[in-house]
Amino acid sequence: MKLLVGALLTMLLGTAAASGLPSNCTGCSFANRDLRGVDLSGVNYTGVDFARSNLQRAKLRNSNLTGADFRDADLRGADLRGANLTGIDLHGARVSGASFSGAQLTGVNLRGVLTGMSDVDVRGLLGRCVGCDARGANIEGRDLRGVSIVGSDLRDAKARGVRFESADLEGVDFQGADVRNASFRDAKICSRNSNWNGAGGDSQRIGCLDLRGADVRGADFRGAMICDDGREPRNCRRVDRDTLRRYAKSALDGALL
Repeated sequence: MKLLVGALLTMLLGTAAASGLPSNCTGCSFANRDLRGVDLSGVNYTGVDFARSNLQRAKLRNSNLTGADFRDADLRGADLRGANLTGIDLHGARVSGASFSGAQLTGVNLRGVLTGMSDVDVRGLLGRCVGCDARGANIEGRDLRGVSIVGSDLRDAKARGVRFESADLEGVDFQGADVRNASFRDAKICSRNSNWNGAGGDSQRIGCLDLRGADVRGADFRGAMICDDGREPRNCRRVDRDTLRRYAKSALDGALL
């Protein structure tokens, strides 16, 4: 009987019970804690503070971590697969070896995160990162083929020689960035509203990555695509140079078109 009661309690308390941490918490602070290897799979932690905590190899799979603060935290080797990471702050965090497969990454602060990471780890983090903030990131020479960073902020980024082939870069802000010799071949860089009714002018209909003030000399945009909004599979085709210049807000001097 005691064993049965114990088993039921374990099921009710959730996976975090063994670590002494709650399964549900809003606005709690676990800052500056040593939480190496902790199992927080499936927890509901909204707005929780993990700043400067050691979460190496922590299990955070399928957890709701909306708005959590991971500034300067150590997440190396952590399992974040399937987690809801909407609006989290990773500024200065170490995430090498962490797994983000299937995670929801929207509006994430990635400033100071990408430096020193391997290309494999960066691709894993940016596999599907919507509206993420990587302003000023140094990603020179990286292989970022196939990443999806729709609507993200890469203003003033050092992105010389980056391979963005087949990436989804619609709405990405590259203002002031150095993208010399970067390859955008076959990347999705513009979108068209297929339900546009003519109101509001063309600016309501087509949107492209923003290259105002960016250094694009030697950047290769051949084969870059414009895609209709809507359900998958989307209708994509090569964007012509005039459309790209107009909506990327750049003359694209020195770029390969």
